[in-house]
Amino acid sequence: MASIQLVVFAVDDQEYGIDVLAVNGILRAKKFKIQLLPGMPKTIEGIINLRGQIKYLYNLRNKFHLPDEAMSDESKFIMLNIYDSIAGWIVDEVTDIVKMDDENLEMPPNCVNGFANHYIKSIGKIDERLIIILDPEKVLGQEDLTDIPLPDKLVV
Repeated sequence: MASIQLVVFAVDDQEYGIDVLAVNGILRAKKFKIQLLPGMPKTIEGIINLRGQIKYLYNLRNKFHLPDEAMSDESKFIMLNIYDSIAGWIVDEVTDIVKMDDENLEMPPNCVNGFANHYIKSIGKIDERLIIILDPEKVLGQEDLTDIPLPDKLVV
């Protein structure tokens, strides 16, 4: 029986998960100053200086068309290895790291269009909890990276 280890996080009181292998690190938002960039798409919150390198931060609330909300003390940046670079997602909080067996994973229903077919890899079940497992490269698609300098090529 195969299994997957997930980093579980919350955005707007919903639980999402991503494969731990895609995660480069989890940072406390309050320890970083986000520099805003004029003219960037609304999904890009800004940039941070992470160990001397510029890293882009994407706002999942904007990406998922959820209401804006100020970052709290629990907000985190999940830094991801994506498209040969490192970029971060701003999430409300990281809630768990879980191991999930294949028997507890289901594919999203075929009747769901748009978002689910594009971003969702599967849906995980732990007791009464449902965790939407996302594909980071599809959430942060190539269209989000168009005309944006590669973060690893810029040095502060």
